[in-house]
Amino acid sequence: MSEYTQQDRTIALIGIYQCSQLVYQLATTGKVDDLAFKTCVNSLFKDEPKNTLDVYGDDVNNIQVGVNTLLAQMSSDAAIQNRNIEITRYVLNLMILAKKLKELESPLNNIFSILETTKLQTEQFGELHENVIASIARAYSENVSNVSPRIMVNGQDGHLKNPRIANKIRCLLLAGIRSALLWYQVEGSRWGLLWSRKKYLQTAQALHRPDSNEPTSLFDSKDQ
Repeated sequence: MSEYTQQDRTIALIGIYQCSQLVYQLATTGKVDDLAFKTCVNSLFKDEPKNTLDVYGDDVNNIQVGVNTLLAQMSSDAAIQNRNIEITRYVLNLMILAKKLKELESPLNNIFSILETTKLQTEQFGELHENVIASIARAYSENVSNVSPRIMVNGQDGHLKNPRIANKIRCLLLAGIRSALLWYQVEGSRWGLLWSRKKYLQTAQALHRPDSNEPTSLFDSKDQ
């Protein structure tokens, strides 16, 4: 019998959805939910979690953006306007990239090395300092950007050309890969996602907390 549960797999999948939703928010509005963003960034430095939720600060309130996004994207009775093909594409590509990086090994080792140095920066500057975000963005650019599928982020040109926003987007994409690696680790799979969709939805619904931020909906493209 597996040591991992449906809740473990759902929480990890929620992590991927949360990163994808925040990438979309930044690219289209230039703004992002602060708690959700902080949770994604901190997940990159959680190398010895006591459980799956601990990767996200051991608090279900930290992943409500992801919970709401997953429910909006996967529910069969969800209003069609709440589904967003961009977010679905980000989620799928992050899953594919995570699997490829795991096979390549070398890029992942390089990323871990940069993150170790960046963790020291968080102690000096603070966890969301722009130097920290820039270091994480560099880890993505140098080790992931050239791996296929290359993620095309769609949004407003002014936001995508803003270096600080671009760094935050790359940081979130790396956090999304970290959540995808976690999802595979707790025995998540794309086939399993198809066959167990109802279980994922039921578990996500149980993790939902009312009055949390609901996701919103768009285009123009740049390579990240």
